[in-house]
Amino acid sequence: MTQLELVIPLRATAPGPDGRRLDPTLSTWRTAVSASADACLLLAADTRIVAISREARRALGLPPDVELLTPRFLDAGLRFLDFSAGAHPLVDAELARLAPVQALQTDALERSLMRIDCRGVHRTFDVTASPLHAPPRLDAVGSLAFLTPMGPS
Repeated sequence: MTQLELVIPLRATAPGPDGRRLDPTLSTWRTAVSASADACLLLAADTRIVAISREARRALGLPPDVELLTPRFLDAGLRFLDFSAGAHPLVDAELARLAPVQALQTDALERSLMRIDCRGVHRTFDVTASPLHAPPRLDAVGSLAFLTPMGPS
């Protein structure tokens, strides 16, 4: 069985030949996000998670080494679900509309609800994501997202 890779078109190019070099503009943001008491995460232009707060890591059920591995947001092991009673996995078009990814595509503040399966428990988050810029470049170099849990944790 062949596995297909979801490709989300972004206007910005990857920050390096392998997509892993951190844009210097994001360094300060990375420090702030890693130290934050709020549930937040920082994505590079290629959707890699380059920083995540302890609270966001806990809420999403991600491992402590997620910042070292820098997986793409949609490949970090999260199981994104729709809001139907059956809680079906999201299809590719719906994944592209999640606020942290959408902010990179639109260069605009984005907000969406996000439902995930965290070790058999369905969790819903209100997510607000802002694109981050490095003038004089026009395209976003990253996105900063804040997650607010909805309901019991």
